[in-house]
Amino acid sequence: MSNLGHAGAMLMLLFGGLATGGIWVIAVDRLAVWNRMSVAEYATDFRRTLKHVDPMMPIFVSLSGLGAVLFSTQSSGSSRLFGWLGLFCLAVIMIGSILFGEPINSKFRRLAEGTPPEGVEGLRAFWRRFHFARTGVAVVALIFLIAAVIAAL
Repeated sequence: MSNLGHAGAMLMLLFGGLATGGIWVIAVDRLAVWNRMSVAEYATDFRRTLKHVDPMMPIFVSLSGLGAVLFSTQSSGSSRLFGWLGLFCLAVIMIGSILFGEPINSKFRRLAEGTPPEGVEGLRAFWRRFHFARTGVAVVALIFLIAAVIAAL
């Protein structure tokens, strides 16, 4: 494999692992806590989490995707297939986040801290289900990306 393929493997695994880890931590920690909070507490905590976590997640997913493209174009056989499958999962995460997550996130960002948007209970329930699904896709993506590198060995 070329140096470009090796660089791609490093990017896709490093940033794919960081993205999956970040998504996983929100699923196992924040979702459980948010479910028990009052609406005002939830609005505050959700907005603060968005402020710190949300900007870096698209960057991590994009860098992992760039690595997957570099790796997959320099690979063959099952390592190439697994790389493209991992990239497909990363694309599902990005598209889903843009279509479903970001519209909800924006409703919280536009308001003063602690101010819940209209219909907050429905938004909280939808975002929770959406995030669990996104977490599953992220784990599958990371499995494919790891499998791609292992198959190339």
